[in-house]
Amino acid sequence: MLNRENIRRIHQQIAVKPAPILSLYLDINPANPSNSGKAYVTRAREAMKALGVPEKVLERALSAMERLPEGRLRVVFAGEDWVEAYDLQTELPLPDGVELRWGEPYLTPLIYALDEYERYAVVLVDREKWRLFELHMGRVEELEGAFRAVAANEWRDLGEDATAAGGRSAGPGAVGYVGRASGGSGKDHFNERMSEWTERFYREMAQRLAEVMKARGIGRLILMGPDPDTKNFAAHLPDGLPEPYILPSMPHSRVGPGEILKALEQQLPPLERAREEKLLDAIRERGIWGLQGVLEALQEGRLHLLVVPWGLEVRVFRCASGRVELTREAAEAYCPGERLEEVSLKEILPALAQAYNVRLEIVRGEAEARLREELGGLAALVRW
Repeated sequence: MLNRENIRRIHQQIAVKPAPILSLYLDINPANPSNSGKAYVTRAREAMKALGVPEKVLERALSAMERLPEGRLRVVFAGEDWVEAYDLQTELPLPDGVELRWGEPYLTPLIYALDEYERYAVVLVDREKWRLFELHMGRVEELEGAFRAVAANEWRDLGEDATAAGGRSAGPGAVGYVGRASGGSGKDHFNERMSEWTERFYREMAQRLAEVMKARGIGRLILMGPDPDTKNFAAHLPDGLPEPYILPSMPHSRVGPGEILKALEQQLPPLERAREEKLLDAIRERGIWGLQGVLEALQEGRLHLLVVPWGLEVRVFRCASGRVELTREAAEAYCPGERLEEVSLKEILPALAQAYNVRLEIVRGEAEARLREELGGLAALVRW
């Protein structure tokens, strides 16, 4: 299974192996009827033969198909005397269920998967206790002990502060029930005390969350719980934490990771598409777009974030020194006398983005259509 260590290893080792290398992305989802009887092995073999992959490399790649699927997507990198294979709990928009390259390492689909399935912190706000989960690459893991258990009387106090009445856990007959504050200065003092306690409670929980997210390299945040609890907590998040997605409560506090994952798989995609649309709106206001201008700004080190369509089909000319231009004439003028190579822009963009310390966001669907039609195929936010 692909994890952070494997991803680091791919970038540090496979990406620097001498070409040619086979890079293969294959739909192996057992729920897909077209994969019954391991039909994906046949698709992979036919695609490799059509591409002219050497027989020795082809056989090494097919050996990686022998084990049963542990995910929905299998990623294979292979040379004449080595092979690496990983299963991801993700899906990619692959034509005919397979995409491959024979040449330089092809990492764009992997980068897309990492972008689409970025690491999320999921805070489950519940009356009995708060729980923290990590969502990444289609898997959910509970981070045990990230939050201390919240005592029943604290939940009662939190409810009283929100409603100026007995809290949700503090109805008549509840353990520790003390009724509701009433009347004049006593009530005012009670509400003031509860407000101060709530402020401290939320700040403490937010600080714990920030520490965990920083330590684990988590970049996105989801809050799941009743209104107004989640919104009140969101208002106390410290600067530097991402704006959270706020989703409805789960049915009960004992919900398992599988139930969390099922709910998120249904609710996250439209929120991510909306986020991509907001990003394009921001670029419209203060960014740049268009193939020529964005490529120039990228190689001048001016970009902060680069937005790319999944189906980018643009050929460019790369100088031996690494400079990339849209036309042969422009490349010859910029690097006279150097050897030129015509390459796919989609395939080399991850390396370019990494070289200039630029975050790469690959979009599809409505955002991809808008990027092509309104913004000339590439768009970016600039540093200066």
